[in-house]
Amino acid sequence: MTEECNLENLSNEFKSLKVVTSNTHQNGLNTISTEEIDNQIEKITGKQIIEKLNVLDNNLNHVSNISVEYLSHLVDLNLYNCRLKYLPNSLNMLKALNCLNLDDNQFYVLPSVICELTNLKKLWACRNKIAKVPSNLGDLSNLEILFLSTNQLTDLPMSCANLNRLEVCCLCTNKFQRIPDCIAKGMRNLQILMVSQNPYMELNIYPQSINLKSFYAEQNHICPSFPVWILNAKYTKLETVVLNDTRFKTFNFRQKSWVSYVKKLMMKQCNLQEKEIEKIISGTTKLEQLVIGNGKTNNQNYFPNMPIKTMQDASSLKQIDMHDTGLVVIPNTINKFVNLSDMNLSSNNIFFLPEEICCLKSLSRLIMDNNHIASLPQNIGDLISLRELKIRNNDLNRLPDSMKSLSNLEYLDLYDNELETVPEMIADLASLKGLDLEQNFFSTKYLSPTRVPYYENMRDVLRNYWLDSLFGYESLCGCKPKPFNNELSSSPSSSLSKSNLSDEEGVYSTIPGGTYNELMNERWDTSEDSAEEFDPHEHKEPRKRMYHPFTFYKPFQQEYCPAESHPPRVITRVIELLRNGTLVWTTNFEEGQFEDP
Repeated sequence: MTEECNLENLSNEFKSLKVVTSNTHQNGLNTISTEEIDNQIEKITGKQIIEKLNVLDNNLNHVSNISVEYLSHLVDLNLYNCRLKYLPNSLNMLKALNCLNLDDNQFYVLPSVICELTNLKKLWACRNKIAKVPSNLGDLSNLEILFLSTNQLTDLPMSCANLNRLEVCCLCTNKFQRIPDCIAKGMRNLQILMVSQNPYMELNIYPQSINLKSFYAEQNHICPSFPVWILNAKYTKLETVVLNDTRFKTFNFRQKSWVSYVKKLMMKQCNLQEKEIEKIISGTTKLEQLVIGNGKTNNQNYFPNMPIKTMQDASSLKQIDMHDTGLVVIPNTINKFVNLSDMNLSSNNIFFLPEEICCLKSLSRLIMDNNHIASLPQNIGDLISLRELKIRNNDLNRLPDSMKSLSNLEYLDLYDNELETVPEMIADLASLKGLDLEQNFFSTKYLSPTRVPYYENMRDVLRNYWLDSLFGYESLCGCKPKPFNNELSSSPSSSLSKSNLSDEEGVYSTIPGGTYNELMNERWDTSEDSAEEFDPHEHKEPRKRMYHPFTFYKPFQQEYCPAESHPPRVITRVIELLRNGTLVWTTNFEEGQFEDP
């Protein structure tokens, strides 16, 4: 195939030039010779000054000297993924160059000619094989952004301490054993420092810059000591600290007290205990986000109690994420966190929500999946800002009437609970957009349009929303598999007869028709011996409990659970007997005969 090189894609406004070729190399890269690039650049530069040149994704191997002779005004040079191993010395002619991208090439040493580009402000050289950088890299006195991630670096030269205009330094995925000395003794304007994925790195080295705003040290395996400098009051601008999946051998809390201005602290899967996180946050005065949950089974944090009582200013906290941490109870003092807007306590061992949680007038998202919650607080309707309530895989058997007051509720997820009828108050939730009622003790197949309009659409809206919000869901639909079904679903016309039901409905095919949910309240056998056909003390099997892996002494179903402290409903037992054929349906009945007192 004839090779085509289109260098005429030139914008007068941006003065940019992009190399394009239609011939593809066997490794997926485009192939083009530097000679052809030189010829085309020479032709075009006679017509226009080039300020931006993109030669990305080409099997270039090298850049010739002549290529740069016509690019004296070049400001931005992108050589991403060109299989380059070296750069020509003539590159130093690009005196106006501000941005240089060398990502995804094959450099073993960062070319020293780069240090002569004294106007360079942004340098990317990620995903190479660089084990060493020039000793005079600090000559780039105007450098503001430096990305050297995914290389083989073990240190930076001390000359880098002179990079006092550097704002962002990314050293992730290298082989650093400690924070480089040049950061501890220089880089006075550094604002973002990223050293993630450097195994066993010593992090407890104080950076020189008091302008630091963000510090990232994720997935560093086991580090010698916790970076207590993040709690030092001199770092008044430090707002974000992310230490996810990094463990620490020691926590050298030598000071009895301190003041920290950190606003966002993320320490998921750091093998933390209560006393450690309590000590870390004890000096925080502006903490807004506390994310200390878990995402997988290893290196888990474990907090049977919420480690938040040592916070100096409870009103500052806006987000709590403690999912899958073995949490057993939510303290009554949760009402002090008046500005809390987002709380994720999913996959824990929580059996009830305290009434005090209803004082959180700013709470807009509450995630309580995979717990053992059997009932919600009676005054949950006081959560006037609540937009999302996700309470999947719990033991809810009813919803409080006050929920109809949640006028701002948009997404309600009740998947896999113990509900026996469709909650009546759902029809009063005017703002509701997404709803999931699957895997309860009723079928959603014939939900009345007047009761839950367009249910299937609302279910799909909810599940798509959770995916967009990084919350997963099970794809299973229908009623919860049980020995019997407790609900007769209505047809779209709000009425259903025996002939409308398929065989898969089981017991429903033997029961006369009625409107939706009416079976819960009427039409039961009144024969004299009917009461002798079932055991009034029948015991309903408790739901199998799930416990946090660190709950070493699991109680044997002795936790308090309101649903299990009462005998099953009469209607539940009667439907079971109907299903087994013990009772035979007759036309003699008395209104409300088997209603629970």
